Order: sequence, then structure tokens, then C-alpha cells
Amino acid sequence: LIIAFYADIIEELYFNKKRSLFYRGAGFISILIAMLFISKFLVISTPVEPTKIVVDSIYADFPIEKVPYFFYYGIIMRINYLYFTTSIQSIVLYIILAALLTENYYMIFKIVRNNSVAKNMISPTLTGGISALSCQCEGLTATLPTIAAALATAVSTTLLSESIVLLLLSNFMLTVFLNRKTQIKIVSQIKNIRNSNIFPVMAIFFILITPIAEIFGIYFKLELLSLIFFFGINILMFVAGIFFMYVLTKIGVQPRIQSKYLIISLIIFSSIIMFIWFIPYFTALAYTYYNIFLLMNLMAFVSGFIVYLIYSNIDTLKRAYVEYNAMMFSMTALIIFYIALIENTTLYPLYGIEQQIIFSAILWATALPFMWLSTIDTLYQYSVPKNYYLKNSKKKSKNFSED
Repeated sequence: LIIAFYADIIEELYFNKKRSLFYRGAGFISILIAMLFISKFLVISTPVEPTKIVVDSIYADFPIEKVPYFFYYGIIMRINYLYFTTSIQSIVLYIILAALLTENYYMIFKIVRNNSVAKNMISPTLTGGISALSCQCEGLTATLPTIAAALATAVSTTLLSESIVLLLLSNFMLTVFLNRKTQIKIVSQIKNIRNSNIFPVMAIFFILITPIAEIFGIYFKLELLSLIFFFGINILMFVAGIFFMYVLTKIGVQPRIQSKYLIISLIIFSSIIMFIWFIPYFTALAYTYYNIFLLMNLMAFVSGFIVYLIYSNIDTLKRAYVEYNAMMFSMTALIIFYIALIENTTLYPLYGIEQQIIFSAILWATALPFMWLSTIDTLYQYSVPKNYYLKNSKKKSKNFSED
């Protein structure tokens, strides 16, 4: 009966020219299953008794104070090789998330398919999916009784809320603006701020205030006490390097790089000297020796400097490069966060696992809006032809004069 039912659906949707609905349904099921595995709602495990089926309350395995909100009144099912944890609110939530992701993907592919220029631009699809799917972390907290439930629940709820908001905004942008080729004012307004005379002043202020903040932090030994300050000041130095190169371009210093191989080499080099310090061995060196700590921050500054140097020397891939850098920070935070929650492993023992969770969550929550904005900007540029508004404005003025 089940096979016949699905065969009838496939025949009705796929072979009777309703393929868009068929692809959406298949995408929805695939995304939902993927999220269940990523979030550890659904786990494949070795059975103790293969023929036994157990359905029990989640409170039988975990005390009430260690059960996060999304698992309230949940149940645990053990069926042969599967271990399934669920609750009414989590099922409703995941269905909504999967539906939003499916619809967003469908509209993104539609934009890419209908625009010959965008067919070569797959980064918006990839980053849009990763930035949204990467927030499915609330399902991990119930499996980690060694971590304070209040902390894990607060972090995962905050990240999930941000993910839902960004998904809804993406759906709104795709439906109202991008698929209708309507101008998005927020994108142009952000660019106007970047090209204004106020922005260089803000950049200079940021460049000056960052080393001052670092000096005060070192004076109070915050780099030994707080992982947020330790890596936070490093990231601020990276941003300061970007602003420094930006100011140089504004005063006329614009080095030109003609070789594509040199640009690729600089991209790899800038990424390595920035993110190598997240490796625990190098983190411990920077923690132990002040000269290594200062070297770390100097390398972050150089990395940011190179990033804007590359940005000012490329034309067609500017938006893809912005997405790449935003993804580097987001994916680094994702790895640190998941290692802490899934493996219950402290990468940085000198700070502890709670600081590891909090820092990765802050970095993750900060990077996701930049990923979202860069993705929307990319989709916007490739969904609307360059002369679209110019042609429309001429057409409107012509009709007006004829009337």
C-alpha cells in the first residue's frame, strides 16, 4: 500500500507535468531528514536488543532541569538501529524550517536558471543553504547532561531564533523583490554609507580604537581570562586591517594586481594566517607567550589588509569573495560550537567549555547576518539585469509624454 501510494504521487506530480511541486516535495523531505540527523534527533546506533522497541518519556533519561525547551514533554523511541528523540514543538518547528528552506531554494534556483549570467554563480545557493541549515543546533543540548542546561538552551534558542528570522527575511526578499525584479532599497542604502564621506572617518576611528582596547585588555589580563577577548581582539584587528587598506584606497594608494595566480595565492595566504590561530596548539602558544599573542594580532591585521587589497583588485567576483570571508568565520564558529556540544570536547582547556560555547555562539550569531546580507546582495545583482531600471524609466517617461 505504501509503495502504491508513493508510486501514484510520483506519477501524478512528476509525469503529469507538475514537476515543480514534485521537486519541492522531494526537497522538503530531504532537508527535513538531513536536519534530523544534524541535530541528533535521529541517530543510527548499535542495538542492544535488535527486536525490542522502546518508547519512553525523555524524563526517564534526563532530569527535568537538564531538558531544554524544545524537548519539553518529549519522547524517546528506540527502534532497532534507530534512536529517535522528539516532541510536538520540535516537530512543528522543523517542518516550518524545512518548508522555508525548500521554498527559498526553489526560488533561488529559479533565479539562477532564468539568468544566463547567474548560471555561473552558485555561491548564493550554497551560502544561503549553509547559513540557514547551520543553525539547527537546539537538538543537541539534551544529549549533553554535563553542560549546564540553562547555558546550552539559551545559546541554542538565540541562534535558532536568529536563523528563523533570517529565513523569513530571505523568503520575503525572494518573494517580494527578487522574483519580481523590484529594487531593494536597503542594499543600495548600505552601499551609499560605504561610499559616503562619513565612512572613512568611522574607519580611522575604528583603526585607532582597536589597539587602545587591546592595550587596556592586556593591562587587566583579559586575554588570560576571557576567550571572547582573546579571539575577539584578534578578529577586530582583522577588521582594522580591512579598514586601513580601505582608507589607503580613498587617499589614492591603490596597488594593482594583474596576475590571477597571485590573487589566488594571497587569498590562501590571508586565510591561513588568520584562521591558523583557532587551532588549539597555536592558541596555547599565543596564550602562553605575549610575543606570540602580539604576532597573532599582527598577522590578523595583515590578513585583513590583504583581504581588502584583493577585494579592490577583482571585479566580477567581489560579492563571492565577501561571501567566502563571511563563511570562513561562520564555519569556524560552527565547528567550535559543534565540537563542544556533540563531542563535549574542550578545545581550549585554559578557558573551559562554557567560554568555548559562548564565544562560538557570539561569532556565529555575528557572522550569519553578514552572510545573509552578502547572499541577498549577490542574488539581487544577478536577478535584475543591469539596464533593467534604465529601460523601465525610459519606457515610463515615453508613455507619459505620449499621454
